This record gives sequence, C-alpha cells and structure tokens, in this order.
Amino acid sequence: MVRSGRRGVLVVAIGSAILSAGGLVASTFVRSPQQMATSARAPQPSLITSVVERRVLESTLVTRGQVAPATTIEVSPVAAQGATIQVVTAVRVRPGDEVRLGRVLLAVSGRPVIALAGAVPAYRDLKPGDSGSDVRQAQTALRRLGLNTGGDRAGVFGPGTKAAVRRLYARLGYDVPDTGGLGGRGDMEALDAAADAVGSTRRDVDGLRRRIAADETAAPGEQPLTQQLARAQDLLARAERKEADLVAHTGPMLPLNEFVFIPVFPARVAALAARVGDQVKGSLVTIAAGPLQVIVKLRLDQVALVRPGMPARLTAETRSQRATGRVDRVGTLTASVAEGRSEGGAEAAYHPMTVTSDKPLPSPWLGSDVRVTLTAARTTAAVLVVPLSAVSAGADGRTTVSVLSGTGAARRVEVRAGVSGDGFVEVAPVDGGLRDGDRVVISG
Repeated sequence: MVRSGRRGVLVVAIGSAILSAGGLVASTFVRSPQQMATSARAPQPSLITSVVERRVLESTLVTRGQVAPATTIEVSPVAAQGATIQVVTAVRVRPGDEVRLGRVLLAVSGRPVIALAGAVPAYRDLKPGDSGSDVRQAQTALRRLGLNTGGDRAGVFGPGTKAAVRRLYARLGYDVPDTGGLGGRGDMEALDAAADAVGSTRRDVDGLRRRIAADETAAPGEQPLTQQLARAQDLLARAERKEADLVAHTGPMLPLNEFVFIPVFPARVAALAARVGDQVKGSLVTIAAGPLQVIVKLRLDQVALVRPGMPARLTAETRSQRATGRVDRVGTLTASVAEGRSEGGAEAAYHPMTVTSDKPLPSPWLGSDVRVTLTAARTTAAVLVVPLSAVSAGADGRTTVSVLSGTGAARRVEVRAGVSGDGFVEVAPVDGGLRDGDRVVISG
C-alpha cells in the first residue's frame, strides 16, 4: 500500500510540471492586442556620428596615366638608289638599350644605320655642296663625336665636313659612301675631264705669256697676243670654276638610308621589329627619346579640377615605386578612336594631360600604367576636419555642425568651412565649442 501511494504522488508531480510548462509557453506566444501594436512600431532611429579629427587636409584627384617618352622616332630605312629589296644583315641593339650618339643601330644590306643628333628629321641625302639646317645639325653631331668639320661655314657641306664624314665611317668600320658610288668611281671621269680642261687651258695661258714676254707678235690673221691671253685667261677661270664646283659637289656623303636624327638624348630602344634576314617593311626600330613623362586622359568632368603646375604623385604599383612631379600642360578636347566608346556609340572624348617628373623616371617605367594623384589644394597646417555630410547650411546662411554631448543631446556649433577633399572638409568654429575627438552627427 505504501508503494502504491508513492506512485500516485509521482504522477501528480509530473502532471503539475507539464501544466506549468504549458503555462509558460502560452505566456510567451500569446500576446494582447496592445503588445502586438507596440512590437509593430518602427524602432527609434539611432544617430550616425563621426569623430572630429585634427590633420592636414588635401583635395585630391586620383586617375591613371601611361608612361611615355617625350618623343618617339620610327627608324624605317628608305631603299638605297638602285636597290630592289633591302635585307636586314645585322642588328646591333636590343629593347631597352641606351642609344648613344654615333651608335650603329643595325645594318641593312651591309650598310649601317647611324644615330645622329638633330631636331630636324632626316628627309634627304646630305651631299657635298648642300646647305640647310639639317646640314648644320649633322656638322654639330660630327663635332660632338670629335670629328672636326674644318673651316666649313655652319650649314654648308664643304671639304671639312666631307673629311669628317670620311673619318666617321672609318671609325665605324665601313666604306665611306660617295656621290660617285664605291670609291667615287662614278665621278672619276667627270673629275678627270674637268682637271684636263684646266690643265690644257693653263698651258695655253702660260704659252701666251712667254710669247708676250719675248716680244713676239701675232701671226698674220691672228688676234693680238694680248687679246688671245685675255681670252685664254677667261677660259681658264671658267674651267677652274667648273672643276671647283664639281669637286665641291662630289665625294663623301650621308645617304638618307644610313642615318637617323634623334632630337634629344638620352634615348633608348623602345621596340625592335628587325631580325637578321628580314626584308625591310615599315619600322625596324622605335627609339624613345627625351625624358619619360606620364600621359593622362582626363574625363570631361575632371578637366576643370586640373591646372598646369599642380603637384602630382606618381605610383607604379607593380614595381612598388613612387615619384613626384607636376602637371605640365592640359591639351584640348580630343576624340579617341582607338579607345572605348560611350553607350550611345559616340567616340569617347578626353583632354590629354602631361605630367613631368621632378627627377628622371627610371627607364623600366617606360610603357607602365601608373596611378596619378593630383593635389588641388592643401591646408598649411593641421586643421579640424569633419565629413562633408556633417555640415549643414541654414536659411540664415550660417554653416553649422551638430555636436553630441556626453548625455547624447545634440547642440549646434557654427563653423566656417575651408578646404575640402576626399569627402572631408576643414571647419573652424566661430565661437569655439568644437575640438578634435568630439562626435558630430552625419545627416542622412
């Protein structure tokens, strides 16, 4: 009987526990209409704030640019006179090589292509007797190589320049090109004939002078000896002028297919398309001349933010290298045919901007895509800085920020705004009440 009584008590206890649990569940999930209305309300909005900082503030524009040389020269040797094809017979440079004054870049059909200094592009053979600015810069290049052009006038291809050209080719190990071909043989006949005419006429003059000195008289029917001498002297002068002119216009020369003018040094080989055995078709060597610079294509909405002289930071991310420079110039609006097009199919337009570095950029930067950061404005010292969205302008024209107190209450502080950049703006409190470390409300 006792055991039966204990079992009855246990059943009652379990039943009580179940009823209690049921009551708890019911109280959790069953809500009054008032409770449901309260839970359906929107939560109290929380304020978004930012900390007031004291730092130097810059207004910056970040874009990208391509590193390129100031000048690019394409070396495309023209066909030599009488040649049907041209074949590359030697390549003396590799991409990245420095191009020095007087260096042979390559050989075409056994003849050299020589790098000379000059701003005027090569456009003709330079021959004895020629004159012009291209002759002048060739003379300057020869003198820079230690090859004296003698007493030739600047810009006139005279005997001194011929001698310098002859020494240049001898130094490089090539036969000197000549207006008369190999060894000048093509001009030999004309030169010999001119020399014979001078010699023959000179003998006539000398003979007449001897006869006059001996008081001889002219034979019957002849002009007086003095008249014959005058005529012979005139013929001699003309023969000498003809010979001198022929000599002045023949001899060592610079054929157009054997030299290239490079406007500025240092210069480097930017690209090489020549291989021994190739026929010459188009450009063989691309020369990058002058200091490297960065070319940026500014969008239409960016150009108003940029001006010449603006400081720039250059970053070559792939090389983990940096440099500084300045905006050199901003060009006129240009339509880009090769680049992408807008959604409407119109050509993308841009303003070309050139950035020059404060120090020469390393040659491995050539062709790199770099980040360009332009500084439009900068505070002279550390200033109070807040997000732009924290500043508001009232109907009375005052500019203010809302500062949170320790209790969470907001108070208005009038400020004057200064330099802005990267989403921040410089602020100066009119009557105090703002310092670094304060929290300001950001408007939504």
